[in-house]
Amino acid sequence: MKYFYLTAVALFILAQTNTIHAQKERSLSFELAGSGGFGSINFEKNIYLKSENEPIVDELMSPKKIGFRLDMRYGFSFTPVDKNNGVVLIFPIMLHAIKSKGNHGLDLGLGQAISITTRGRFFIMMPASIGYRFQPLDKKYYLRFSYTPIISYLVDFQYQQWGGITFGYRLKSKS
Repeated sequence: MKYFYLTAVALFILAQTNTIHAQKERSLSFELAGSGGFGSINFEKNIYLKSENEPIVDELMSPKKIGFRLDMRYGFSFTPVDKNNGVVLIFPIMLHAIKSKGNHGLDLGLGQAISITTRGRFFIMMPASIGYRFQPLDKKYYLRFSYTPIISYLVDFQYQQWGGITFGYRLKSKS
């Protein structure tokens, strides 16, 4: 239970830091499987960004952009379970750390998935993710392919093996 509180406090503190370093980049995405179960619709916003040009150039003689960023992701998903539980509404909240070089990046994520059934049962699980993110610098879309285990830790320790494919679209940035 202490891990839940530590994760919740860390996510809250990091979400509040967006006024200090944010570039205001926002995006909408659809994730097939992954942190929301069978699929989820998500909103992401950048809360920290550090980037620089690398002195080494690629074969096209253009400098590579390297960087590190933190994104908060808020999602929604639902899935029918059975007649005793009805439909489960799932709200995954995740913090993603992305280390990138050019269009390619390592994407690490950790969060909480709050679930409630239409019959009133309440669950909390911890999705994690490690994956590859392809985000062309000159395009509005990005793709993410990730391994996303969903960890249950309240009653006893269990985890479910999941993978996810995400298609995202970057919205117009705020100044």
